[in-house]
Parts: sequence; structure tokens; C-alpha cells
Amino acid sequence: MLSLMDSLRQRMAPVQKEADLQDSDAGRLLLDAVCMQYLALGEAVKQLDKLTGNTLQDQVPEQDWKGIMGFRDVLAHQYFNVDPRQVLWITQEALPSLRETLVSMLATMTSSS
Repeated sequence: MLSLMDSLRQRMAPVQKEADLQDSDAGRLLLDAVCMQYLALGEAVKQLDKLTGNTLQDQVPEQDWKGIMGFRDVLAHQYFNVDPRQVLWITQEALPSLRETLVSMLATMTSSS
């Protein structure tokens, strides 16, 4: 999951505004690619939630796990409703926090085993 998040950040690094994802073929291809990566990330979070007995929200309430899983569902089932502004916001604002949370969870799991 961490490498997937790093890939998302790297691919989206040159994007400054939503128009960068809409106004050219290259931008639309990038949007398609990162949406597939977000779909995979959302699916990984769903699997992690299952492994924790559906307790991720209780264990780390400051992280919007339901939002992550819900975004995955939008990508999978309502793709034509994807908002490039939302993809950009998630990448710039939510993804760093999610990565920090997962690094912390991995450190805790590693130190307790």
C-alpha cells in the first residue's frame, strides 16, 4: 500500500489544478491511471478492514476509512461521476495523512511482534 501511495504522489506531482487533469489527452490519461491506483488502494483498505474485524474506524478514528472505501466504490461503480478536483484534493490533502497513519500502524505491528 505504501508503494502505491508513493506512486500516486509521484504521478500527481506535476498537477497543480484540476484543469491539468481535464484539458489535454495526457491529463485525462493521468486521471484514468491514478483513478485505477486509487481503486486498488481503496480495495486494499477494505481488505485491511476485514483483517481487523471491521474495526479500523474504531482503532484509528481520526482517519476517514469509510471515505476511502466509499471513494473506491465511486471509482468502481460510478466512474463517470469522478470529480478531478476531488482526486487532486485527495492526493494533496488526504493521501499524506493516510500514509502517515499506515506507517505508524506498521511500526506498531512490527514492534509488537
